[in-house]
Amino acid sequence: MTNTPTPDAPTPDHEPRPEDTKVQETIRQLRTIRLVCWNLWYGGAEIDQGRQKQAEVLRGQPADIVFAQECFGDAALELGRASGMTVAQQDFDTAVLSAAPVRLLPTDTAHYATAALVQTRIGEVIAWSVHLGPWDYGPYRADELPEQSASVFGQYGERERDQQAGAILAETERLRGELGELPVIVAGDFNVPSSVDWNGSHRPQVQWPATQRFIDAGYTDAFRAVHPDPDAAPGRTWSQIEPLEKEPRDRIDFIYLLGLEVDDADHFGDAADDDDAAQDGGFTPYGGACRHIPDQRVNAFPSDHLAVRATVRRPGTGQV
Repeated sequence: MTNTPTPDAPTPDHEPRPEDTKVQETIRQLRTIRLVCWNLWYGGAEIDQGRQKQAEVLRGQPADIVFAQECFGDAALELGRASGMTVAQQDFDTAVLSAAPVRLLPTDTAHYATAALVQTRIGEVIAWSVHLGPWDYGPYRADELPEQSASVFGQYGERERDQQAGAILAETERLRGELGELPVIVAGDFNVPSSVDWNGSHRPQVQWPATQRFIDAGYTDAFRAVHPDPDAAPGRTWSQIEPLEKEPRDRIDFIYLLGLEVDDADHFGDAADDDDAAQDGGFTPYGGACRHIPDQRVNAFPSDHLAVRATVRRPGTGQV
């Protein structure tokens, strides 16, 4: 005769009870914050109903802090109203949106970076949204690297991005001197790849000055902390809607962390072809219509950049 367990029979040790799973998820949410970094592509102007679609994207993936670039004046403010988030914005381009109180921190980086003090459930953080200069995009000269590194990195655009990265790091040290040794998040469109990806495998081995500054300063690259293999997860955030023969794709959007650890990270959006994103272990598709430029106006995901997402926590709190 087979014994039938009663409804009150204990759950076997190897099968977690639903209520335990819910408790663990609640604890995890209390110990972490969710970040989204996203270039809004001319403030949504390149997609039909672009701002409405951007609001829909954010409503579908709750975030504690959003780092927006290419705000073109009021795009971030409109997103804030639509999503119930407060906005700190220093100039026309970059903004920090928060589900919790946020205070703008004036800096000398107005035209390319906004800093804010954000109160979160894991404590205060210094949050930067950055958009480094777009000129002289280095990957256009990939076939000259590494032999012509001095020439490539000597271009005006590369020198400008390097100077801007240095200014952000210097301002961060000033702010931490005034506010205390708070955790720091620097997120945005850097318009330059990472030497972690250009490691001699599928890309020449070179160190891109602007992003190398953050690596040398001890910042954690959130996406690479979760997806350390550039071959398995190349993470080319720009641009999955440009035909490959027109633009070289690369990972130029980053979330850099100081004093925080990463639980999870991915890239979110859509790709107009299966050339690389479909095989990328760090890519999460949004879904809906997605066409190459110049037929992109009907696209469901309203940007030419993928969004970078990360869930982070303070050191020592541990994963649940």
